[in-house]
Amino acid sequence: MMAKALQECPNSGFLWAESIFLEARPQRKAKSVDALKKCEHDPQVLLAVSRLFWSERKISKCREWFQRTLKIEPDLGDAWANWYRFEQLHGTEEQQNEVKQRCLAAEPHHGELWCSVSKNIKNWCFSAEQTLQAAAKEVEIPV
Repeated sequence: MMAKALQECPNSGFLWAESIFLEARPQRKAKSVDALKKCEHDPQVLLAVSRLFWSERKISKCREWFQRTLKIEPDLGDAWANWYRFEQLHGTEEQQNEVKQRCLAAEPHHGELWCSVSKNIKNWCFSAEQTLQAAAKEVEIPV
């Protein structure tokens, strides 16, 4: 089904990002290269590539790709939540605070995960910082 979807919508960054993690582990890198060729400036694809490096435990490359993602689309809350969760697991407290401060300055409003947390009726009074922390808890660690 994914192959058919990619034929019908070859420039859909969301589909390419999903297709990367549908592949078996050895084929993910090749699929990510294909995705970057088709949608090199799509934040969903860049986020998927940074998650791919996270799953491979390539810490510095992962940080670099999170920064690329957020340079293109600073309003993507999902990228902020993923990066913050990554720093909680692999970074120092300084790095966590830096991501948090940059996120608060960007004031993100988009992303599937971000919106599910921020628009949840239970979280109606959450600040951007609280939304970031709640969304980061919901991030699945890539394997």
